[in-house]
Amino acid sequence: MAGMNEQDPRALVMQHRELQKRAEMIQQQMSMVKISADDCAKVLTTIEELDNIEDGAEMMFPIGSGSFVYANIARVDKIVVDIGSGVSVERPLKDAKEIMEKRKADLEKAYENMNASMAQVSQQMQAIEAVISKQQQAQGQGQIPR
Repeated sequence: MAGMNEQDPRALVMQHRELQKRAEMIQQQMSMVKISADDCAKVLTTIEELDNIEDGAEMMFPIGSGSFVYANIARVDKIVVDIGSGVSVERPLKDAKEIMEKRKADLEKAYENMNASMAQVSQQMQAIEAVISKQQQAQGQGQIPR
């Protein structure tokens, strides 16, 4: 951001607005990634619980809006897992757990990267705010901004 002090205040304001929009977009993406990572954590917990359940056990399963249905589990040795692009495959519990652990780790890494991008955007916004503030102070004192 070298030479920012010489920039037109209107250009700085426009840059700031663009950074704000970018920050909002990153924040939305972070929220979606966080929801997906939390979902993976729930799946992993469920897989671990299924490992302790025998075939034919009765359980309650969510059907939406806080409602549940009782059902008997026919088999607990395999799970159907979404592997992307609308494709699901049947995998043993161990393999399904590994798939979900990798997915969760990937999501957590993506979240960290987005968080770093957010910090960078925030620093840029603060730098612009500081320059605008200096320019306003200089104009208020009758000085020409540098």
